[in-house]
Order: sequence, then C-alpha cells, then structure tokens
Amino acid sequence: MDIDATNFQSIKLLNVTYDSLERTSPQLDFWRVSYTPYPDAAISFVKSEPNSTDAINQGETVKIHYEVQNVNYVPMDSLLVKYTYTNSDNQSIISYKKLKPLGIGEKINDIASFIIGAGNLSDVRIIIEINPNQNQPELHTFNNILTKQFGISKDKDNPLLDVYFDGIRIMDGDIVSPKPEILVTLTDDNTYLPIVDPNLFELKIDTGRNQIWEIPMSSPQVKFIPADQNTKAAQLLFYPQLKEGEYTLIVQGKDASGNKSGINPRSVTFKVIEKQSISNVLNYPNPFSTSTQFVFTLTGENVPDIMSISIMTLTGKVVKEITKDELGPLHIGINRTEYKWDGTDEYGSKLANGVYLYKINTRKNNGEEYDQYSVKKIDTLFKGGFGKMVILR
Repeated sequence: MDIDATNFQSIKLLNVTYDSLERTSPQLDFWRVSYTPYPDAAISFVKSEPNSTDAINQGETVKIHYEVQNVNYVPMDSLLVKYTYTNSDNQSIISYKKLKPLGIGEKINDIASFIIGAGNLSDVRIIIEINPNQNQPELHTFNNILTKQFGISKDKDNPLLDVYFDGIRIMDGDIVSPKPEILVTLTDDNTYLPIVDPNLFELKIDTGRNQIWEIPMSSPQVKFIPADQNTKAAQLLFYPQLKEGEYTLIVQGKDASGNKSGINPRSVTFKVIEKQSISNVLNYPNPFSTSTQFVFTLTGENVPDIMSISIMTLTGKVVKEITKDELGPLHIGINRTEYKWDGTDEYGSKLANGVYLYKINTRKNNGEEYDQYSVKKIDTLFKGGFGKMVILR
C-alpha cells in the first residue's frame, strides 16, 4: 500500500502470525519495506554585519550570512527562501528569493540584506525560512527557520537648518532683491538616512498684511536637491517674486527620522525695495593704518552695471580708482567689500598720513545715474556726496 508521508511522518509496522495446527509461531527471516526517501534541508546561522550584539542605527543595512545544507541523501530542486522583516510596531515586510538546486550533502552560503527603517522603533525581528510552503516534501521542517532580533539605536539628533538670500546669511531687517534666490539647507549627520523627501521642509512667507503664504513643495518656484551619503545637506531653492514691503520667511525642516531642526521654526524678517539705488559709502576702519574696507547698501533687483570708488586728495586730485571688479562680489542689501584698500596710489606707493576724500560712482549701461538710497545716520557724514577717510600709520 502507498502511504502519504506528509500525513504520516512516522509509522509502526505490526506483524501478527499464528499457527492453528502446530501452535508454533513461524519464524520471520526478513521484512522488506519499500519507500521513497525525502530530502532534508537545514538552515544555520553564520554571522551578521554589524555584529548581532550591537545596536543597529536607523537606515543602516544589516547583512545576515546563513548556510543551507541538504542533510539527507536525496537531492532537492531550486529552493525557495522567505524573508520576513518585522519591526516593533508589528509591521511586516515579506520578500522571497530562490536558491539553486541543492545536491546530496551540498551546502549553499547566502546573504540576506535588510535596511533598518526610520520611525520610533526599538527593535526588529528577521525570520529566514527555507522551503516555506513545503513545495518540496521534506523529512523534517523544524530545521527550516532562522530567527534573529536586533536592537535599534534611534536617531535623536536634530538636523541643522540654515537660510541664505542670494548666497548671503542676512540679519533681521536686511534689504533683499525683489527676486531673490532663497536657499534653505538642512544638514543631517545620519548618512544612513539621507534627506531625500522635499516634504520634510515647511516654507511660509508672512507678508505683514495679515496674509501668510504657504509654499507647496510642488511649486514651480521651488527646486529640491536631495542629500545623499556623500552630501549630508539637502537643499531647497525658492525663487519668489516680491513687491515692495517687509516680509518674514518662516522655515522648518526635519530629518528622515522625524527630528525637527528646532522646537520652533526659523524666521527671518527682510525688506524689499524695488527702486534701484545705492547709499553713501563708509570705509571701515576709519582712521586706518594698514587697510580699510567699504560698506554700502544696494536696493532694487540688480547690482550696478558700472561702479567705482574714487579716492582723492583734499585738492581734488584722484590718487586711486577702485573698480567694480576689484571690489569683489556684490549683492542687493548691505555690502562689505572683500577688497581691502591698503592706502597706496595707482602705482603702489604708500600715501602720506592725512585726510583724503572718496566718492562712489555708479551708473547703468545707458548712462543713467543711480538714485540715492538715504540712510540718515550715514548721510550726515557726507557733503556733496564726498566722504572723508584718514590714513594714520
């Protein structure tokens, strides 16, 4: 008779003999049992990376090295493997993989890789099961499952948020262009979970007129550059078109683990002046001995096309002409030049100690002069557009 081994994994054979005449039980010389043997695959743990005793960082990849061996003398076909990843919120992810056929006594070494997800997790459990649905009948199934549990080291560090207007960190109340490039950077030290989702940013503008604009990340005025494992900072570029007035930029960001950049959003107030103008120029320090820089304010959308600073004696003789290119990068708002004048003339000779006059010259390509941006405290130091500086070595 045929017996289904999946239903009867162990059986007993009972032989009953009798002799009604001689009343002597006949002797059994041998007993032959015919059957088709089943293979038996067994799984065993080799090692994990990182070590299974270590807490795993969120976003880190865990690798479990395991070995599968056919411990019986019957070969097996391609072997299905089931992976179950379950976190402390009891959420499971299941995936499958097929290994090559397993010969008699053969071993297969394989690696299962899992990325530890974000969220409020305390641990994860990983189950690796070979031949999970018993598509191939086996002699035993108790040796088909490998379970490993890992503690999670939660990311609790806040990301760092920074804001730039046209490449400059501004102070509250500074002047910016009507069409600024606003750059928001969010830097996170967790390289396992780079910030790749623009919706981790919140961006608002308070117009100061009981109106707050919430800027959607899908806006054509927004460009998102994700972080990666080489670049820790995600970048959000915002290109608004603003009318004249005072505004407040309100920004919040959080990392992939949900940590906010701060308890409260970052806010920066700024002013937009549409009119193209330039303030009087101060030099700092004044008096100076070795060098001095120039400070002034630009308003409007663009920096002047043509600009220079003329330095002259009290009699009106120009001893030094500083060009726009020499002054270095300029931007709308308060400028403090990278250029430092060392008190020498056009030929590099040191000028004598004393008082000198200076004047800023600006105009557009069409020859039109720039308007004057008035700063009362500064304007009182100038007469007819001329300022005074003192060289004192």
